[in-house]
Amino acid sequence: MVKSEIGAPVCEETGAGAEAERVERNNNYIFAIFGGCLMLLSLVLPFAYAKKELSAGLTILQVLLWAVFCAAWLRQGYLVERAGIGFNAGDAALKSESPSRLQEILLFLLVFGPSCFAYIYVTQLNTAYFGFNYVLMFVVAGFATLIFPLWLAAAYLLYQCLAWVLVGRVMWGGWMNLADVVTMISGYFFSAMMFYIFRRERNSRSRAFALSVELDRANEKLRAFSRQVEELAATQERNRIAREIHDTIGHSLTVVNMQLETAKALLSSDREKAAAFLDKAQEVTKRGLAEVRSSVASLRASPLDGMPLHRALEALLKSSFGPAIQLDFELVEGDEAMPAASESALYRCAQEALTNVRKHADASQVSLRLDLSERQKVRLEVCDNGKGCSGTSGGFGIMGIRERIQLLDGEVSFYTSPGNGFRLSISLPR
Repeated sequence: MVKSEIGAPVCEETGAGAEAERVERNNNYIFAIFGGCLMLLSLVLPFAYAKKELSAGLTILQVLLWAVFCAAWLRQGYLVERAGIGFNAGDAALKSESPSRLQEILLFLLVFGPSCFAYIYVTQLNTAYFGFNYVLMFVVAGFATLIFPLWLAAAYLLYQCLAWVLVGRVMWGGWMNLADVVTMISGYFFSAMMFYIFRRERNSRSRAFALSVELDRANEKLRAFSRQVEELAATQERNRIAREIHDTIGHSLTVVNMQLETAKALLSSDREKAAAFLDKAQEVTKRGLAEVRSSVASLRASPLDGMPLHRALEALLKSSFGPAIQLDFELVEGDEAMPAASESALYRCAQEALTNVRKHADASQVSLRLDLSERQKVRLEVCDNGKGCSGTSGGFGIMGIRERIQLLDGEVSFYTSPGNGFRLSISLPR
């Protein structure tokens, strides 16, 4: 087993890879069996059908040449890997730069081809038998298409035809007739084409198997990526739900708590004002419960309740603070059309910012500014004149603001220092 780039296990030995190895191994067996039978027949038949009294010296030479030709065939079978054919054939694409390339050519030119011609010639001299051994020359012609480029293989086939015409004249004491020459040349080229077709077919199959293996690996990686995407989507959804809970329940409970504290403080001195704060707390509680129900029913529900964004923000600002706080809402008019997700994000960010002002700022003045004048962007600012702070790392609320805006490719900035209040600035593309 190996690990993919994303850490998912990928099987090194896929079904397609195993099938490729099986087919290749079977091809090697067939190639070896065919060669063994051909070699055996080329030795046995001349003696079985000898037409003259055998010479001991020529017989020894014949057997020696046969052994040389067999060894050359075997060695050639191990070297011819570049074409994807041979006793040890591998992937043709990987064997194209094999260091055995020169050995392969030299063995063919100096041993394989010459030993075939010499064996047939000596066999003819010793036994006067020629018939079946003619096939050996077809094999040599076929190997030429595996070893040389096509144009050089064609040149070698012409050379082999001319050479055999000359050898035939020496063997039979006369020139071959035209019909035999045409038959010989046709047989050479037929054998060469069959070897070449086999080579092309094997290479195509190897590429197909290789592509199948790569496809299996790519599918495994795709499945691993899909699992990661699902996990990421689940994480993002959990974070979104956490922000929704914080922005709805957290905001409502903070407001209710402040209203109740104020009512409690006024209960003994001014019951009428205390009752007003209790009514406001009850109103916020009802709104909070409605938002919780809406979130449970549909987590993607808009908090604006069908109102335009500027009206929802103005209502949010007024409902968040008591009469002791000076509130300023500014709208720079323009096209208010924007995606629902952007409207919801701006509302939730303003809600979180105002909650922080109530909880931490100790401010006497709060302003909210919505700028719709630009065609490409919407800008929102929330400012207060409170005590400020030394940093803006913040807690979960500030982190939620950043996440909301970043998910929509917007920009968010915080400006604060001790004694100089706090300003939140948001720029969101339409």
